[in-house]
Amino acid sequence: MVNQPETRSPGNNYELTVIIAEEMAAVNLQRIFRVLQPESYPRVEFLVCSGSDRSLLCDIPVRANVRIIPAQSDNRIPALWADGIRAAKAEKVALTSAHCIPETDWLDRLLACPLDGIQVAIGGAIENAKNDTRIGRAIYLLRYVRYTGARPSGLAEDLAADNALYRKADILAHEDLLKIGFWEPSFHERFLAEGKSLEFDNQLIVVHHNCYTAKQFIRQRYSHGIEFGAARAKAMTGTKRLMMITLSPLIPVVFTRKIMAYARKDKRFNPGLKRDMGWLLVFILAWSAGETVGYIRK
Repeated sequence: MVNQPETRSPGNNYELTVIIAEEMAAVNLQRIFRVLQPESYPRVEFLVCSGSDRSLLCDIPVRANVRIIPAQSDNRIPALWADGIRAAKAEKVALTSAHCIPETDWLDRLLACPLDGIQVAIGGAIENAKNDTRIGRAIYLLRYVRYTGARPSGLAEDLAADNALYRKADILAHEDLLKIGFWEPSFHERFLAEGKSLEFDNQLIVVHHNCYTAKQFIRQRYSHGIEFGAARAKAMTGTKRLMMITLSPLIPVVFTRKIMAYARKDKRFNPGLKRDMGWLLVFILAWSAGETVGYIRK
């Protein structure tokens, strides 16, 4: 992308901060910014949070409302989101990752979302790129099959932070969670316990364009599984933690059944489920091993 000339900043009066976590997906940044067009939205702040070498981030336009936030701790997406949330100047923050390309109306829809009252977050649909590889399809099934455009809009108990809008203050109110990264299931659980609400909007769409290799994603799943298991273990009694360790061989079975149940609700996935099961099972086993280690380590 050709860098745009610098424009004047609107100061700190941004209406929205878009936070793009870049983990092994710098190649998608040109397409993302071609859609977002920051030059047309001077009152929107765009943050690219990345641990990659700056030479890989050359497709980020040079503008007053676009900033690169170097990784403060590690390069995992939840940690990068946390870096961006802390650096954001707007009261509302929209999260996504460089593995997802927004639809052309994505930014306008975000700006129109009010987030009033008890509504603390709005999450959107994540579709998969057409003609994707087996690895890409398996990653999509594992991570995003619950959030397709076929899911009805309305109140929700879970959202994917790869396509979600939050009030910054609601996130910062839970520093005990944020200090290890923005792991959205923990925040959503906390928000719901506080009597706040989450909403799913199937017209707010990004498209998953995977950039991970199989080896990279296996490592990522194992690492994320450890964090997830450790976070859950901290809230458990010793007896329940021991029970979870004992039952951990069942994690892949439970996980696979949930994914298959969601996939069967959308007929688009039926023809390819058997074809993609090999890599899907490998990735599930990587997560399950990590989650078990997390319960043990605490």
